[in-house]
Amino acid sequence: MTDLSRREFAALAAAAAASPFIGSAAAVQIRPAINPPDDRFFRQTLPRLMDATGAPGLAAGIVQNGTLVWETYEGLGEAGTTRAIAAETLFPAASLGKPVFAYAALRLAEQGQLDLDRPLKSYVPDHAPADARGDKVTARHVLSHTSGFRNWRNAADEPLVPEFDPGSRFQYSGEGFYYLSRAVEKITGRAVQRFMEESLFLPFGMPSSSYAWRDDTETRLVLGHNRGALARPPSREFSNRLFAHAKSLGRPLASFTHEELVAAMTAMKPAPRPLPNFIPTNVAGSLMTTVGDYGRFLARLLSPRGAAHEVTLKMRAQMLAPRVRLNRALAWGLGWGLETAGGRDYIWHWGDNGTIKNFVLAHVPSHSAVVVFTNDARGMRIAEAIVKAASGHDHVAFDWLG
Repeated sequence: MTDLSRREFAALAAAAAASPFIGSAAAVQIRPAINPPDDRFFRQTLPRLMDATGAPGLAAGIVQNGTLVWETYEGLGEAGTTRAIAAETLFPAASLGKPVFAYAALRLAEQGQLDLDRPLKSYVPDHAPADARGDKVTARHVLSHTSGFRNWRNAADEPLVPEFDPGSRFQYSGEGFYYLSRAVEKITGRAVQRFMEESLFLPFGMPSSSYAWRDDTETRLVLGHNRGALARPPSREFSNRLFAHAKSLGRPLASFTHEELVAAMTAMKPAPRPLPNFIPTNVAGSLMTTVGDYGRFLARLLSPRGAAHEVTLKMRAQMLAPRVRLNRALAWGLGWGLETAGGRDYIWHWGDNGTIKNFVLAHVPSHSAVVVFTNDARGMRIAEAIVKAASGHDHVAFDWLG
């Protein structure tokens, strides 16, 4: 077994785009580029980092050839308690929910239901005001973060309009993903959480994953911290109240569409503004999941089985092809960041809810990946150290994140 050279990688990518077989775990046997960190890392580096940052806990996993081959759970889900982080612990995935939703949206496109190049305005006429630039925004723009939308609006009088011509450059936008989720709801006639359950969570074996609050969320979900000090956000209390409101109506919160969520939020006092950034069920940032569940998603992405709910190798090649360049080392595909580091090409994404910091890195040719969840504002330092230990070198993606 040998590593792939850059020339071999290019040949493999071309073959993957043309063949429905290339990309399976058995198609190309090479040494995994991402491996479990060694014992010395856990004896020396990790304890020092957790002490220096004050991070109470973390969870991490390594995927190789379609299997979660290694996982670790360290510390506490809530400082000052005995709530040890374990396999069943839920983490707010934050923006790591974006690649998951992107995958399901691209499968919908393959089924002929979502046109990646059709303006989203034609699916959801009421979501954004009439605007010469905004009327051109498509799903492809959203998934590549070239829509021109800002990340989030925080006031009702801020119109949802692009700040530049769609497709002309990169600008990270959660608003764009929420807009696309509304289009998916209109196309499928289902709440986006129900769509995700049926199209991905259930067939991929991800029973703990949800963008919507559930009965077991409060007891399983870690709390965020800042240098080890507990930081319980107001949004958590509101999510519990909204969940109880839905329950009083005899309905699971997972079945609420955008319109129903806004109506419920408007009726509750006090409540956050019913803008996407404050709506609890949000594909751009509200995914709650476990290392095991997210590992199973990565396994199906990297080692597809040819199942009905998977994207084809042709669509995966589109997903992972560069659409816009950020700098010499980084680009963006459809739902994923792309990085060249250490002579290899990786895909990556991060998650950041302020007091939650997460990261995922995958090497597609060797079917290997690492995912890290932390529950502290300085957890990205820990994620960077684990990713470096697992891949064997530094990654400029962390420099770009700052």
